[in-house]
Amino acid sequence: MPVNAESVRADAAGAEPAGGALPDDTVRHSTTASGVSWITLNRPEALNALTPEQRERVIALLTDASADPAVRAVVLTGTGRGFCAGADLRGAPDRVRERLPGDVARTVRLGAQRLVAAVLDCEKPVIAAVNGTAAGIGAHLAFACDLVLAADTARFIEVFVRRGLVPDGGGAYLLPRLVGPQRAKELMFFGDALSAVDAERIGLVNRTVGEGELEAVTAAWAERLAAGPTRALALTKQLVNDALTSDRTTAFAAEAAAQEINMTTRDAVEGVASFTERRTPDFQGR
Repeated sequence: MPVNAESVRADAAGAEPAGGALPDDTVRHSTTASGVSWITLNRPEALNALTPEQRERVIALLTDASADPAVRAVVLTGTGRGFCAGADLRGAPDRVRERLPGDVARTVRLGAQRLVAAVLDCEKPVIAAVNGTAAGIGAHLAFACDLVLAADTARFIEVFVRRGLVPDGGGAYLLPRLVGPQRAKELMFFGDALSAVDAERIGLVNRTVGEGELEAVTAAWAERLAAGPTRALALTKQLVNDALTSDRTTAFAAEAAAQEINMTTRDAVEGVASFTERRTPDFQGR
């Protein structure tokens, strides 16, 4: 999804050409003047199947966004007919030695799981703008995001079973929490393509929009998030992500601690002041 060139700043001055794209253009990056970081997979000929180099670039951009106070929201999307068709197995290097016990687990842990964790751990709200097919790790990349918008032409496919594989990239962790165990098993056992409309119906997608509307709706949501109290959103994200694995005592303690931390921020002071003064708050993300 292109971003108006006048509203972007270069990511690492001088390291990228105008428009915020990598020199090889397989991951495009730009940040709007309001602080929305757009990360766009750009291998449309491969339905944005993810190479190791792209994966590492996306992880780095999410890590940078998390630490950069100028970034206040993140969008993940793709070009062409695919959001992300999974890992690029065709581009995987040939094995140079016999596979040893632990090799596969290490690859999963350092690859797909690190990518999904980078989304879950990002301290800024992350929107997936699913423009097309999201399969395998591509589907899990979308499901890990805080909000999911999908074009009405998009599809979600738990493709692992079709290859005789166990779902990885956090799929068995994410799906039951989003749709319950029975729905998760149905998606993973059969590997059938799920339309965007059906994905919205069962709770995997926040909203389905027309293909031509996806960019505008995504930009509007991202700009609203970027204008919000960034630290409060980060703490809220952490509380919600941890809620399903916490007992009540732990969850209540975490909530109280988060509110304690948040009340030290300038945005919390501004929010309370704007309420008492009956005006719109001006959050600065600090």
